[in-house]
Amino acid sequence: MSVSEPLTTYLELRQSSESGAAVEGLSHKAGGLFLLHVLEIAAQGEPRAGVTLVHDAGDHGARHLDTARFLAAAHFAVALPDLRGHGKSEGERGHSAGFIEVARDLDAVQDHLAYRLPVAPKVQIGIGLGALYAASYALEKPGHVAALVLVAPRWRPRFELPANPGGLMKLFKKLSPSAAGRIGNDPACLLADARAASAWSADPLVHDVITVRAAQEAQALAARVEARLRELRLPVLIVCGTDDRYSDVELNRSLAHANIEVHAVAGARHDVLHDLGWETTLDSIAKFLERALG
Repeated sequence: MSVSEPLTTYLELRQSSESGAAVEGLSHKAGGLFLLHVLEIAAQGEPRAGVTLVHDAGDHGARHLDTARFLAAAHFAVALPDLRGHGKSEGERGHSAGFIEVARDLDAVQDHLAYRLPVAPKVQIGIGLGALYAASYALEKPGHVAALVLVAPRWRPRFELPANPGGLMKLFKKLSPSAAGRIGNDPACLLADARAASAWSADPLVHDVITVRAAQEAQALAARVEARLRELRLPVLIVCGTDDRYSDVELNRSLAHANIEVHAVAGARHDVLHDLGWETTLDSIAKFLERALG
């Protein structure tokens, strides 16, 4: 497989209980198993590490193929999963039962990488809401991740959710956890690069849906991860744009610590890896990983 050609892998998605734990048995439906869609790019030469890129809310893995190819040229093997309810993975659009469910899916990707790359260390790069998932995964599973890159973390996520029924209706009708709201992603706020913003808007796999349950779980997760980030005992890089409305640059800078570096990209907005100067940003990420992994 060449660097430029991704390999498509499908992993099993088990259905979830209300808590996000896996239900008993296999997850069958009329068309077969529930599937998690993953694109893989092989490293050029001996892989330094296996990298899992965890995308943001409303995003999908294939949009980050340029990032994967850049890292592959720097000798990293990269997996680009679509979180359930996103991209080509199955699941209700924009819905999540919370981190317990996400961690199961990330476990499936990590186990797959361990099978393909049994010796290479494992790295996670999380973007936006995906940064919170990646950081929480590292906190809850010490030793599973050798280094962490958090790109534009959504520390204070705000979503546009449907209103609860008022008046007498609230006695008879409750808002469903799967009721759909909006993430509120505005391409003009995501990207300073107009061409990249147009590409985002034209991408048929991008969406702006988040359910009530997914939004509430994301907000609770953000508070937990922010409070515990300095407990991590592994190299961490936070990358953010100075003009990002969804990830406050000063809050990110305040999280710098002995093992936590912060790199602010001048003029970039939320989607740092597609915005102006993205190649320079990726070069700084690759160099950080080279240092972090020795």
